[in-house]
Amino acid sequence: MKKIVVLLSSLIFFSTGINAETLRILAEAGDESTLTRAAAQFEAANPGVTIDASYLGWDDFMATIKLKLADNNPPDLAHGNQGFTVDGTLVQNGLIISLEKYADQYGWKDLFADGALAEFMWSDDGSTWGSGSLFGVSPVAEDVIVFYNKSKLDALGLSVPNSFEDFENALAVSKEAGELPIILGGADGWPIIHVWGIIDGAFVDPNHTRGWIFNPKNFEFNTPSRMDAAKKLADMAAAGYFGSDSLGIGYDDANAMFINGDGVFNLTGTWMTAQLDEGMGDNVGAFAMPTSGGSSVAGGGSFALGWHISSKASNPDLAAKFLAHLMSNDFVDDLMEVGRVPAQAPTIAPTSNLQAEVIASSNALVGANAKTFYTDWATPGMYDVVTQELQKLIGGAASAEDFISAMAAESLN
Repeated sequence: MKKIVVLLSSLIFFSTGINAETLRILAEAGDESTLTRAAAQFEAANPGVTIDASYLGWDDFMATIKLKLADNNPPDLAHGNQGFTVDGTLVQNGLIISLEKYADQYGWKDLFADGALAEFMWSDDGSTWGSGSLFGVSPVAEDVIVFYNKSKLDALGLSVPNSFEDFENALAVSKEAGELPIILGGADGWPIIHVWGIIDGAFVDPNHTRGWIFNPKNFEFNTPSRMDAAKKLADMAAAGYFGSDSLGIGYDDANAMFINGDGVFNLTGTWMTAQLDEGMGDNVGAFAMPTSGGSSVAGGGSFALGWHISSKASNPDLAAKFLAHLMSNDFVDDLMEVGRVPAQAPTIAPTSNLQAEVIASSNALVGANAKTFYTDWATPGMYDVVTQELQKLIGGAASAEDFISAMAAESLN
């Protein structure tokens, strides 16, 4: 009887022209709500196709994604992470395929300004980054901006800063009033990269920073403006603006503390929008960090984690078709509704005051061409160096000069 059932099932699919297929996806957990919605839509539009999605938290994902894609039975579609540490390794080892033909087929490059997708482009051997073939895409924008507790700012008699100097004044006033100026989960290391990026961007031309990240051996890291930024971060730490135990607090705990009322400011990513909105409602606001002098804005930022098709995918065309659904105009509003910031303009109104402010912040960064990417993307070993050196700087165990020197040395590796 079992054999008969299988044959009948096969005949049904054959007679209707539908092939039963499973698309296996591995994603970082922050995309679960996005993929749950997208999968249901895709399955409804493609009878016979099943989406099998699994998720890992950030740390577990980044620790294992290269091994999982190198496995004999890898996922068909998976997140990576921009830069040499993850995406560069995936390209160099032939674990993911170029998406050029699919970009042409679905018009992905037409969706964005020239050069916008450079963070997903590599030479075929993975030796150079920022040009070449397209190996990834993402429909989501992620930027490091400033979230703030509205009631605390009001109680302190402060308004949203118009310059970095205004922001510094707000920190000093907050500290004097007995408030924690900036909540920081520095124990995980990488959140300090976001803080550094926002301060670096307030002093350093973002074009220079992006150029250095793509080609660190040919762009000087140790510049006067970057030294100013490093000294500013050291001064902020010494003044107690991050509190006395920021290096002992994890990222998730820091965000939970902020939701519960600790901290006036939280320098983190737009990916936190939905969680902060749910936890704080109209008491949380957001703005793009103004630069020194207030003539522009600055912030770490990029597309979200890129999607890659495995070189061992059983049906890469199906994987690309699913990516096309994620990248489509039809899905932009769905991204809004699950709390993400779409890289393309939505057609619906923001779902909350916070989302409106976050989108305005992201648009300000795009309009000023002020996204500075992330420092750890620059070399395969940069993540370890920058996290360790920033923790030393925040903790008072290293000077600004020590930090700049260590980073400049890693830039040449």
